[in-house]
Amino acid sequence: MKRLAVLLTLVLASALLNTSGYAASWPDRAITVILGWSAGGTSDTTVRAVVREMSEFLGKPIQVTNVDGANGGIAGQRVAQSRPDGYTFFGGAMVQGTWLVTKQAQVSWEDFYSFPAGMGGTTIYVRADSPYRDLNDLIAAIKKADKPVRYGSTGAGGNGAIFAQAVVQAAGVADRTIEVPYNGGREAGRFLLSGAVEFCSVSLGDISDWAEAGQVRPLANLYPKDFHWRGVTFPTINRFYPQLEVYTAINPYWGIAVRRDTPPETVERIAEAFVYAVKHPRFQESLESRGIIVAPLMGVASDQAVSKVGSGRTWPQYELGIVSDSPAKFNIPRITEWSWPPNQAAAKIRPWPAKVEELFAQELAEFTK
Repeated sequence: MKRLAVLLTLVLASALLNTSGYAASWPDRAITVILGWSAGGTSDTTVRAVVREMSEFLGKPIQVTNVDGANGGIAGQRVAQSRPDGYTFFGGAMVQGTWLVTKQAQVSWEDFYSFPAGMGGTTIYVRADSPYRDLNDLIAAIKKADKPVRYGSTGAGGNGAIFAQAVVQAAGVADRTIEVPYNGGREAGRFLLSGAVEFCSVSLGDISDWAEAGQVRPLANLYPKDFHWRGVTFPTINRFYPQLEVYTAINPYWGIAVRRDTPPETVERIAEAFVYAVKHPRFQESLESRGIIVAPLMGVASDQAVSKVGSGRTWPQYELGIVSDSPAKFNIPRITEWSWPPNQAAAKIRPWPAKVEELFAQELAEFTK
């Protein structure tokens, strides 16, 4: 028995040493990103752009696997159930704060350290060969149509779905439209080009290259003012329905996230790689080519931004009838009532490592100005 006790003690001590060394030597193998949207969309292109540079910094491959569905919830749930060792990232839109309300996952933003890299507006597009020169033309056509008009989005709870619902309700044509959900904004754009839908409501960067090429035309963008990019004007929604500017808070951030119980040393290393990546000219050029704003965040600044996205989206989802549960059930405040911390759960979350906060202040705070 004494020999067995000594053996168990040695095994336990060895395990503790290996765990400590494991975090210190991270990474010693390939990292996997489970990306919650389909290939080609803004989530996919932004995440692949940032992890390409992170891989270069870390000296290890970072493999991206697309697992679309449930507005990123399927991928997020898988990451939440993975080992908290830093070898499995979530990738895509930073919408974790919506999943409990939409019932698309059993986790929320508080369960992750999120690293948003870029952000952009939500846009209603039509085909370039359509007769609609502006949003008023589209609304007039919907009113005259002899059957409901179909439009594409990325599914219930997504920014495109919320924006489209807000527009058709403001125009009084909600009962004359049918939403068709697709696996990502790129896919919705393809069905727009094929004629399967009359318009689509997606993130600006999902098909901005097709706008530049003259294949699609933006009719309304969820920005307070017109957005000009590569000769294309994305008209602000304020031209048509200024009361909808409040929905600006639904506009997404895209990036990566890891479990919040990942070892601090590993989180610090991820942060170093992230800073290197988002400051790399190749990454910044990649985002600019899609009309995406470089907007890197980490630390408390990231928590605040992702929390605001949750508030900004879940209440419109509830009020527009997209979801049945009130965000109040999950202690999510309205965006007009949001303050930090937004609730007791947020006040008790595991803080970011101090080194990450320092790194953000030194290297990335300039992007928030």
